[in-house]
Amino acid sequence: MAVQEELQSQLDGITNWTHVSFKKNILTNMQRILDDEEIIIDVLEGFYRGRVVVGSGSGTPGVFCLTDQRLVFLANGDTRAKPEVLEFSHLSGVRTRRGAASNRVTFVQNEIETVLTTTRDENQVHSFLSALRERMESGGRPTKRTNTSHKPAKRKDSPPPAGDSPITASPDSGLPAGPKAKHDTNNDDDDDEPEALPRLSPAEEKLRNLNFLHSEARKIFAEVNKYKSFNEEPAFLQQLIDDLLYIANLCISGDEHLSDESKLFVSMVLMPLRQSLVKDRELLVDLFRVESLPLRKRRAVLAQWNLFANELRKAARHETSQSLRSLAYLRAYDRQQDTSHYDKMAALFYSFAQVLLKADGNITDQHAKRLQKIRQIIYGEREAEGASSDKLQAKKPAVKVSQAGEEESLEEIMLSVNRLIGMDKVKAQIETFVNLMKVHRERELRGLPVTEFSMHAVFYGPPGTGKTTIARYVGKVFRALGLLQSGHMVETDRSGMVAGFVGQTAIQTTEVIDQAMDGVLFIDEAYTLSPRSGGKDFGQEAIDTLLKRMEDNRDRLAVIVAGYPDEMKIFLDTNPGLKSRFNRYFYFDHYEPEELLRIFDVFIENAMFTLTSPARRELLGLLTSLHRKRDKAFGNGRLVRNLFERIVEKQANRIAGITPLTDHLLCSITKHDIPTRAEIASENRW
Repeated sequence: MAVQEELQSQLDGITNWTHVSFKKNILTNMQRILDDEEIIIDVLEGFYRGRVVVGSGSGTPGVFCLTDQRLVFLANGDTRAKPEVLEFSHLSGVRTRRGAASNRVTFVQNEIETVLTTTRDENQVHSFLSALRERMESGGRPTKRTNTSHKPAKRKDSPPPAGDSPITASPDSGLPAGPKAKHDTNNDDDDDEPEALPRLSPAEEKLRNLNFLHSEARKIFAEVNKYKSFNEEPAFLQQLIDDLLYIANLCISGDEHLSDESKLFVSMVLMPLRQSLVKDRELLVDLFRVESLPLRKRRAVLAQWNLFANELRKAARHETSQSLRSLAYLRAYDRQQDTSHYDKMAALFYSFAQVLLKADGNITDQHAKRLQKIRQIIYGEREAEGASSDKLQAKKPAVKVSQAGEEESLEEIMLSVNRLIGMDKVKAQIETFVNLMKVHRERELRGLPVTEFSMHAVFYGPPGTGKTTIARYVGKVFRALGLLQSGHMVETDRSGMVAGFVGQTAIQTTEVIDQAMDGVLFIDEAYTLSPRSGGKDFGQEAIDTLLKRMEDNRDRLAVIVAGYPDEMKIFLDTNPGLKSRFNRYFYFDHYEPEELLRIFDVFIENAMFTLTSPARRELLGLLTSLHRKRDKAFGNGRLVRNLFERIVEKQANRIAGITPLTDHLLCSITKHDIPTRAEIASENRW
């Protein structure tokens, strides 16, 4: 086992070590894995997919440690994780490929390839590979230990390799030039030879940044363009673009000297979205035809800025009272269709703002404040809704209609149901009902006696446990079985059925039921129709109207009432006529912590985030603690959504001052982004 003090002394002399995350854990792993005679030459951080270490997505986050004896990958955060060792004698070659936001290093060992994806810049990658070349060429011969602390030899390196560069141990392999030792030991003046590798030239750095901006603009256009005919609403794409302009205006408003990079980025995003303004059709066609922005096109794109500056001024005049109409529309659509368009587009808007504010590589305090304001505009309304169930109820539409969508086979519907997270008992009950209906129909076809059955059901359970989602699937099941012609769902509550004057409630309830004919009427918090406080209440008029229609239209209407278990039991027990109409009861239990984590995975996948292993462990611990202390109002899926929004907020604050932004930074959620239990306790949104 290596001595920690000596390891630290060696690492302090390595430039790349200053950029490594989770230093404490990595140092602990090094002390456990490395021999006491082993000398560290260099380190490189990234995501690794190997033979022993695999991980998910891009791989396991950690650090490659190059020593005088071998190459060792150490995972972040887990001091018990088994390392992966690459022996120099087994390493036949290395290839590198530089992307817009990351570098991909492929190690070839006896025809087996393993990959490290790193967001470190070319200088850091080049430094590591140069040192690796020297060890490969020397066959990994041990370096003699001295009494002084090891420091990497100072070296003059050739420029970093670009593109896809092969690296082998042969002298003419194309490997970057290795370190050169000093021969004049009497010369104590080291000022002639720099300690660190030379940085990219200003021209190279500028080109790299332009390519990154081009890549981000291309992704934003591709995602926005997917909504060209969204929900058959021709005006929606225009509203989406207007909101994007509004965000852009918030980013740059007040900047007297806007950088060319900012102008260029806005122009690249808006050119294909506002094609009618661009007269240079060839430029428009060429913009995203290649993966990087040709320098000869840069001036032509920049010349479009004046057109879009005028568009931004128009957006400023039509201020939306700190709300984005396209996001509000998507949020309402998601509620009706159980989709996640809001999450995807909110993440896209925020990413657009981050890149624009840091387009020139600089971030000021004023820019950070603007980014915070923009985040509040994008996510603030959702967070405000999550802060109070009363506010959420007040904002909820009285009646929502969800179409059943394209007709699916019963097998396809059940496959979708079984893919849902948790709800094992409910899934089993649905399967039992389907089997019952199959037998029922077969007996009918053969002229055998059949027993009457009811399509009406009661859903017991706490909030956020999937009752509405299952109700939609029940409608589809009924349609597939031929029991209902449409299978659509009308969702309502007391406010959608009960009016404020005598006689109006019956009319209002009838209208809601008429909308649900040939489908499912889902009444949430149905117990509120008959308050326990007693006294005169128009809710009884709604119940009486509902009872008659349930009987008269039992072949064309399925009524599902839902709510908290205790309240629903009292509600049905005190209404014998209503209770007799239901013979199917589904109980929805709280999600387990592991199931809540899987729901969180859906949110981050939809919003294009990734969760590091330490963050996953921290989040599971938080969910376990909240689950253990739950009460009847425990939010389940809704809690996960609120938690997701809070984590996005913390991640934004963490990276707000970092430049340049990379895909890795924008998409990574780390342990530091997970709220603590104290933070959760102090906030009112849970």
